[in-house]
Amino acid sequence: MMSKVIALLFIGQLTFTIAAALYGPSYPWIFLILGMVLFTVTGYLYRAYNQTQANIQRSIEQGFLSLIDGDFSVSIAPKNDPTYDRVFNLFNQCTEKLRKERQHLYQREMLLDKVLNTSPVITFLVSPEHKIIFANRAAELMFKEGGSLLGHSWHDISETLDDDFAHALQNSGESIFTLNDQNGDEQAWHLAKSIVRIHQASHTLYLLKSITHELGRQEVQTWKKVIRVLSHELNNSIAPISSMCHSGQLLAQNLSEPRLDRVFSSISRRIAHLNEFIKGYGELSKLKMPNKQCINWPVLVEQLNALYPFELTTALPKTSIYADEHQLEQVLINILKNAHEAQSEQLDAPAVQVSFADHELQNLTIEVRDFGAGMAPEVLENALLPFYSTKHAGTGLGLALCREIIDAHQGKLAFRNCATSGVVVSVSLPYTVSTKAH
Repeated sequence: MMSKVIALLFIGQLTFTIAAALYGPSYPWIFLILGMVLFTVTGYLYRAYNQTQANIQRSIEQGFLSLIDGDFSVSIAPKNDPTYDRVFNLFNQCTEKLRKERQHLYQREMLLDKVLNTSPVITFLVSPEHKIIFANRAAELMFKEGGSLLGHSWHDISETLDDDFAHALQNSGESIFTLNDQNGDEQAWHLAKSIVRIHQASHTLYLLKSITHELGRQEVQTWKKVIRVLSHELNNSIAPISSMCHSGQLLAQNLSEPRLDRVFSSISRRIAHLNEFIKGYGELSKLKMPNKQCINWPVLVEQLNALYPFELTTALPKTSIYADEHQLEQVLINILKNAHEAQSEQLDAPAVQVSFADHELQNLTIEVRDFGAGMAPEVLENALLPFYSTKHAGTGLGLALCREIIDAHQGKLAFRNCATSGVVVSVSLPYTVSTKAH
């Protein structure tokens, strides 16, 4: 733009000089007209040049102000001036790169926010002023029953907690503590507390995770190892004993000694029983992963009712649930069998009751209630442990196998005594998609 103005002024000045030399003395009016025209053109060009410079400066200022305000969608249109257009192109490339980086960061923040809010790990961040500046959905459900925690005082929240919980939150580093849930069941929790620097200020990050299921899984794995070791050692001892017993029976038959034959026959029966015992525990240690399919509740309930009659107190589930039908049937048969045995000695006891409860499309709970004498606290605490049984001929296998099956379905098996009489066994199963476990 500046070069064009200079060129036009040079041509004008040259024209005025030539005209003055040729016609100045003879025609002064021509000289006067050319001077006026040159002055007018010069003023117009100067004004146009200044206006252009002002527009360019205004565009640059507005562009940088937009960047300061965080608006990266701004761009500067070319002015058909090579000097400025190069700067404008660099400015536009810069804003385009900043816009893409911002979109990338926004997508990452959205992903992180979704991951944190869907995570079962309770997460909240406390500012140096002891205000909660971030809390995921799990934290809101635990501390505020689903309400927002943002801006709340951390001291006000911690004062409403259990003493053990509050004490664990005050400790630094990691800690493990136990709490009782709304059903009175003891739950184990792992707490990690750390300091996070944000904008040169120290914030406190709390991560709280329930480890009850993990501890239960580790406990089951330990029992499986014990069972495998015991089974191996017992099988190594039973095999030669069984062989020698068979040889003894043959010798007793040749000696025509009926007492020896009875002794060896009794030993053979006990060996067979021990083999069945070991085989049963082998099933617990080698349980297959569930092959999940859509459960046909009318058919399954009819089959169960034919084996162990019960009263259905609710409607059947309408929402499809995917589970291993054979394993689930095995669990319910065992629970119904125990319920009938628990009230077998009760005269005129009502029928065993079965009910279904749907909890906000998150999980399905099946409850089996008997009207027996109930369970002692010690029995409730140890009912799911292998080898533990209160029955005279029990192996302690049934409920332990049930828990292993339900754990493999990411569910929960629980017991509780009723206020009047009897025990309620609840089986909670999550609603999952139609997938087969591998």
